[in-house]
Amino acid sequence: MSGLFSLIAPATSYACPDIDGLLDFNCDKKLEIIAFGDSITYGTGDPSGLGYPGRLNLLLPHAIIRNFGDPGENTPQGVPRAQMLFAMYPNADYAVNMEGVNDYWLFYSSANTKNNMVSIRNSAAATGAITMLSSLTAVKREFQKPWVASVNAQLSPIKNLDFFSLGEGIIGSDKLHPNAAGYQAMAQYLLNQLIALNEVYRPVDTDGDGMYDIGEAIYGSSPTNPDSDGDGLLDGLEVFTYNTGVLNPDTDGDGFSDGFEVNQLQSNPLSNKPKTPVIQSIEALPPT
Repeated sequence: MSGLFSLIAPATSYACPDIDGLLDFNCDKKLEIIAFGDSITYGTGDPSGLGYPGRLNLLLPHAIIRNFGDPGENTPQGVPRAQMLFAMYPNADYAVNMEGVNDYWLFYSSANTKNNMVSIRNSAAATGAITMLSSLTAVKREFQKPWVASVNAQLSPIKNLDFFSLGEGIIGSDKLHPNAAGYQAMAQYLLNQLIALNEVYRPVDTDGDGMYDIGEAIYGSSPTNPDSDGDGLLDGLEVFTYNTGVLNPDTDGDGFSDGFEVNQLQSNPLSNKPKTPVIQSIEALPPT
């Protein structure tokens, strides 16, 4: 399983504030999750039209969740679509991939389906997102059960998400797609798995400045210097609390360093309006 997380190191500290309790992996102040797949990702059979991605969004109200489900798609079609879509959205924190039930109609090899899913997963992983690859959901169609079992056997060594474990009880009257309660169960299960991965694979903050090393690379700050511009504010505070320049010691250009404004003047480091003078010392006048 470790091969799915080549850019992620075990946790050493907390940094880049979590959003709705989940890791903002790339420190861009957004929690972005992409769900890729076919009609089961799209939400066919859900009266609300939300599917599991939309229902997950209700559980994570501050997240950006993109539903890239395409009803009827098979994995040969999914491979080029994944390449295009993940290239268009390179800043996702998590990517969830599930597809392959429609390959049944291709009289296809389940090994080929697995290989295509690896390609789809790799397109997601190339963005740096934490990538999740799921087994297929159960079906109630007797004729399709052997196919689902065969694909899931192929995916078993490489999957890190198991929607199949939710059983046939989540499947609706068409015997293929989940019903409303089923999609809700998928959303809750996925949230639980995201939380588990969140803590196991939290990135490193080498200098303890409140920003992961991967975030330091994005903002141009130093992963080994907690105050990259030497203004008296930790890099994490500059980016996530005060919105000041992590490489500019005087963001508003008023002659006072950002740290001095915050720590001594208790003023806004983004405003160059005149500050209250600070008396550095008082010398007694000589007697007359």
